[in-house]
Amino acid sequence: MLNLLISMAELSDNMVKFLNETLGIWYLIIPNAFGVIAIVSKVTEMQLKSRKTILVFAIIASISWVLYFGLQGGFTSSLSCLIIAIQVIIFSLRNKYKWANSLFWLFFFITLQIVMCVLTLKNWYDVLPTIAGIISVFAYYVLDEDKYRILILFYIVLWLVNSTINLYYVSMVSDAMCTVSAIVAIIRYNILKTHKKPKYNKKEK
Repeated sequence: MLNLLISMAELSDNMVKFLNETLGIWYLIIPNAFGVIAIVSKVTEMQLKSRKTILVFAIIASISWVLYFGLQGGFTSSLSCLIIAIQVIIFSLRNKYKWANSLFWLFFFITLQIVMCVLTLKNWYDVLPTIAGIISVFAYYVLDEDKYRILILFYIVLWLVNSTINLYYVSMVSDAMCTVSAIVAIIRYNILKTHKKPKYNKKEK
């Protein structure tokens, strides 16, 4: 197992070195371009009310982050996003197919996040994307949008810490924006909706 972990770390470092030498300035542009796409998708996701459209933008954002982190050698972050993208697709089918609505998927994706973390772990802070991924399993599994927004806030904060430690600058901007967006969404839909005053009924005395 230790040899496998060392091999993954070496593969990550060698890939970054190869891409940097081969692509030159484009190596800075291409990953960040995927990061920008992910930012737009994630911020949009935070402000939507419909679960269906939330899932669509979540898939786009997750795939964009897979490419963003993967091209920079962040295998743990990249694979965590890939697992999230797959789980979002399956969970989006829960209302159509019984197999997609099985409780099995909840435990399956949690286990998968943990296994991928063990196989790709380079530093202690690589566990942050995994914890975020586990939270995302619950966030996208629940059918309640209010609970989703609260869970996703913790999810984003963990990614913000991870991006700050690893100096993923585009991801840092995205996570900061999404944190604000998530808080605004919670205020709009969770808090203000709960305290919304009932309309006055003229028939009442």
